[in-house]
Amino acid sequence: MFCPTCGKDNSQERKFCVTCGTNLEAVSQALSGSREDFFTKINAGFDQLIARYAERVFKSAPSTAVDRDLSKSWQVLGQGVLTSLVDLILFSLMWNIFPLRFLILVISTPIKLLSERSSREKSPAAGPEGQTPLRLTEPPARERLPGAATSVSEHTTERLQEYQPPRRSQNSQADEST
Repeated sequence: MFCPTCGKDNSQERKFCVTCGTNLEAVSQALSGSREDFFTKINAGFDQLIARYAERVFKSAPSTAVDRDLSKSWQVLGQGVLTSLVDLILFSLMWNIFPLRFLILVISTPIKLLSERSSREKSPAAGPEGQTPLRLTEPPARERLPGAATSVSEHTTERLQEYQPPRRSQNSQADEST
């Protein structure tokens, strides 16, 4: 379809011109002479609703619903029916799985609670969450290895009073002043 404003050739699916933005739906309605009546709008609305529903299974459903072709409407309806059948199967499957899971929880919960309680009673030093508190290990005996050198920082505070800072030479004082 050619745009009446700028003359650009646009595809039939376009609602607006790519170049100038003219509303091409209004142009196509004016050229065809058909106006959308209430029944046509209802059909288009149902097609779009069913296509949005069928989009979970058929990814191309919304693009198919845009076409006003009768065969595309039947295709969208078929996709919607197939999607509802898939949903029905999943629904019935889940309604069989839910009671089974509930039954397993009803049976296993008391057993798990009793086993947790008995494990807490066996360990009296257990913390609030059932974990034993961490204990520090005893440090190893302070034995010196034969021939080991003493630390440089040992007895430094005892000799602090004996310490006298070195006197600066006159040359270093002259260098600092400049």
